[in-house]
Amino acid sequence: MSSNDDLAWQTLLAARQDVAPELDDTLLRQCYAIQSKYQFSDDRSLSLSAMERLIDEQVSKLLG
Repeated sequence: MSSNDDLAWQTLLAARQDVAPELDDTLLRQCYAIQSKYQFSDDRSLSLSAMERLIDEQVSKLLG
């Protein structure tokens, strides 16, 4: 993790405390990883598709 990633991650954690403190660290880390991976991609659908898959997986887990 680069220092920029570390700063971005720390900022995201701080924002989570204000917005959704109950949000799971693992889920947040997975979202962060997806956004980091596709941040310079011209094709925004890649990030969107990956986030949709992650959310669908999490919903399925919660519904059992």
